[in-house]
Amino acid sequence: MRSKTKPRSRPRLILQPSSRRTARHNTLTALRRFFAIADAWELSPLQQCRLLKIPSPQVLERYRLGQAPRLSSNQHERVQLLASIQRSLDRDSRTDRAWAWVNAPREIDPFDGDSPLYFMLEKGLPALREVARMLVRDNGPR
Repeated sequence: MRSKTKPRSRPRLILQPSSRRTARHNTLTALRRFFAIADAWELSPLQQCRLLKIPSPQVLERYRLGQAPRLSSNQHERVQLLASIQRSLDRDSRTDRAWAWVNAPREIDPFDGDSPLYFMLEKGLPALREVARMLVRDNGPR
């Protein structure tokens, strides 16, 4: 009995890693964005390591100097979420608004008395996603 397979009308999609130059450019752009946010939020090196999921401050310094490997897709997602949070908080001209919102304790769900920064540091990527969604959904901080 013959197998009834449908002939392919299109060639298979083969995913290839991006070129080194493109990937390096994306990493440098993401790192510049991350370090600008880290400076605005006045994050310590350990906080930066936890948010970006970097093993140590020494490795973080290598990233800052442009001497570290490319960021993983997980790290890129973290930077994108942090940038989304920053954009949501930076809509008005007050530059300290983002810092104040990120560091102030919040009684609302999901923070339960913790600051959004502490929540993101403790809960990792799911918390970054939740905070970014909350800010986009609510069209601003509460």
